Amino acid sequence: MCNGRHRYFIAAIPGEMPNWMSYSGEGCSLSFHIPPVFHGLVLWAVHPLEKDHDYGNSRIIIIIRNKSNGIQLFKDYGSPGTAGWIRYMSRSEMGMEDYCGDDELELYFYSEPSEYAVRYGWPFNLVHIKECGVHVIAGKQDSFEESEVGIDTMMPSLPPYYLLSHPHCGSITASTPKQWSDFLFAKLQGHSLDLTLDGKNKYFI
Repeated sequence: MCNGRHRYFIAAIPGEMPNWMSYSGEGCSLSFHIPPVFHGLVLWAVHPLEKDHDYGNSRIIIIIRNKSNGIQLFKDYGSPGTAGWIRYMSRSEMGMEDYCGDDELELYFYSEPSEYAVRYGWPFNLVHIKECGVHVIAGKQDSFEESEVGIDTMMPSLPPYYLLSHPHCGSITASTPKQWSDFLFAKLQGHSLDLTLDGKNKYFI
């Protein structure tokens, strides 16, 4: 599932977002660039859960758009019922035919009432995104100058990321599918997770 071919959504991701994400920032949006060749993107969101709020009638909208012209390249929905979650999207899920390689992209989150809340007039609570991030999943290729950096304390034998040279913005942090899957499985080890399939090749954990 983590080899770059399947999209998936993991709710209740334990712990904080790692500091080696390709791009991260506070709030519900951030700008980023992607390399010419990549397998997919990991979208990570963290939001606090208010004890007196019921998020069952809310949903989070995930948007990726071209920042210069506003063209939407990707849209999906997330669950606000947990304090943190990740969504992996493959390159094929993005509307790459509407993307120009030099353009800056924007990741944006917002919340809205669920379909049932709208239909039956149920109350809902807005979801406050504390921080969000994007991480590039790409294979190491000869066309890029890369150097492995850093050693994760959880996996001293294999760094979870490397530096990928980008033609327009220097270098960015990226992971190979193997590096990412090793990090993810180590992070989720010991947690009880259920895997379900929602739609074609879309997994929910």
